[in-house]
Amino acid sequence: MEKFLNVVRSNNMVQAVLCIAFGLFLMIYPSITVQGIIMLFGVALALMGAAGLLSYFRQRSVRYRDSGTLMAAVFYVIIAIIAFVFPKVIAGFFSVVLGVVLILLAIVNVVRAFGLRAFGSRIWIAVLAAAVAVGIGGVLIVVNPWGASMTFVLVLGATFVANGAVDLFIEWYTRDSEKKVGTFMRR
Repeated sequence: MEKFLNVVRSNNMVQAVLCIAFGLFLMIYPSITVQGIIMLFGVALALMGAAGLLSYFRQRSVRYRDSGTLMAAVFYVIIAIIAFVFPKVIAGFFSVVLGVVLILLAIVNVVRAFGLRAFGSRIWIAVLAAAVAVGIGGVLIVVNPWGASMTFVLVLGATFVANGAVDLFIEWYTRDSEKKVGTFMRR
């Protein structure tokens, strides 16, 4: 049983260190990371398009070829090319969509806040404040989509670093506690 616990501990340590390293990489190189994700997206679409084209042209009989397969394959290849040529545009597009969604959510929550006010509850102020914060965030994302993508990657990196640090702390704390219990049991 002790060997199994040692394996689990070493695995947790490795995961924590890798988590911290990955988080630091995201925080140090956020633009490369965003572009890398878009490039991986492009690679996946290119592979899907190539598979669709291969499937379409493998059919021996023209009569049984599915035009939908060809159209989807060509669409995937075109989107892949756009992702390779314009990665910032793709990242900005997704950020703008996120910003618009946040603005819509903020509007809905403002309406809810005033609905809560009508019931005499004081919680409406907190709901309104949160809605305004979300709305401001949405507007900032729409105004500067590339900066929002970079900020997202930075926050993601900080989250990975924090998670790895917490895992290391837990590992240290449990080992320290085990040592104390072991010393107490020997007495």
